[in-house]
Amino acid sequence: MPRRHRRDNMVINSDEKFAVLRSIGDECIYEDELRVLLKKKKPSPTCCVWFEPSTNMDIEQGIMKTIYVNRMVKAGCAVKIVMADWFLQRHYKIGNNLSKIRSIGYLNIEMWKAAGMDLDRVELVWLSDELNLNAVDYWPVAMDVSRRYTMKRIARIFWSNAEHGPQILPAAEIIYPCMQVASILCEKTNIWLFSMDQRDIIMLARDYCENINWVNKPTILLHETLPNLLEDPEYVDLRDRGRTIFMHDMERAFCPPKVVVHNPCLEYIKYIILPWFGKLEVVQNEWNASTKTYVSMEELSVDYERGYLNSADVKMALEKAINNILEPVRDYFNGNTKAQALIITCQNEITADVLKIQMQNKEMCHRPATRSRSQSTRSMQRKPRKTTVNSGSGAVVREWQPRPYG
Repeated sequence: MPRRHRRDNMVINSDEKFAVLRSIGDECIYEDELRVLLKKKKPSPTCCVWFEPSTNMDIEQGIMKTIYVNRMVKAGCAVKIVMADWFLQRHYKIGNNLSKIRSIGYLNIEMWKAAGMDLDRVELVWLSDELNLNAVDYWPVAMDVSRRYTMKRIARIFWSNAEHGPQILPAAEIIYPCMQVASILCEKTNIWLFSMDQRDIIMLARDYCENINWVNKPTILLHETLPNLLEDPEYVDLRDRGRTIFMHDMERAFCPPKVVVHNPCLEYIKYIILPWFGKLEVVQNEWNASTKTYVSMEELSVDYERGYLNSADVKMALEKAINNILEPVRDYFNGNTKAQALIITCQNEITADVLKIQMQNKEMCHRPATRSRSQSTRSMQRKPRKTTVNSGSGAVVREWQPRPYG
């Protein structure tokens, strides 16, 4: 049976559970409390996974989430995926239509099914439903967070994550951290799983818990995010599809020879290929076309750093491995009319929304600027100023038109 569909129903002790959960998170907030939690003789701990529906699900959202959720299930945890549909309304390309956002979420769920996520033992929760049912608990916390922290503190979260440094932020992005902290604390769970790019918001939640002596502080696991594959992604157009991974163009991936640290291709092997297959097979075309199998990142890193592995061979092995992972996903969608219909529906709705927004922006750009009545009155009452301009042949007195206030 393929590795990704294997189910382990064996009973494991608290130390083994801890090892499984820590293998997911590169960082753990309140790690000591996680040990205490797992040693208690009580029902399985509840683990929540934060996910915002995405129109273009990448490898990290699809495959990494599948790996980590299945590990949590294996550790005997009661797993919930919180579909944060409510927060997606802040994106201008999608708008505030929750029905459309749910269609995107259902498409993401179909992708997880295709990837082999053990959804039979996972509870899917829509955040918009949770907010409607628990508004009396949620909104007071969100308001209290916004009251305790300054605009500068909140904005710093986004400036540190911005692709091009400080930028103009819509007000929705300022409200977002306060609301997400409330979501984390109001959800009845023991453990949260977030990606590392959410760390600043997680630290805000932790700081808030300590300030108000919040009793049931959840343990938070932060998993690493996959890097950009290009050498200098900050100088590339954000619409450039090479910033993420698309298998037809792996040749563009940045894989510096003999460099292990911050090597994007090796990061994909570490977080995707080895956890999925348990090995990586590299065909060494340059020497004798022999194949070497690696079962650990340490062994692969040593050979690569010493120059025993060619970067082109590593990229070829990575491409082949990811294609093997994605092949069942392609087959699933090719043979599933429901999944195909979801793709078409999401694409059509988003395209229509983008065109509508573009038309609105175009109308606003061509609309003549209007002045308030008070501005016009003050402008008319203002006396024109006179100045003398030397034209070379004599002095000419010219009236200046009054400038509007403001």
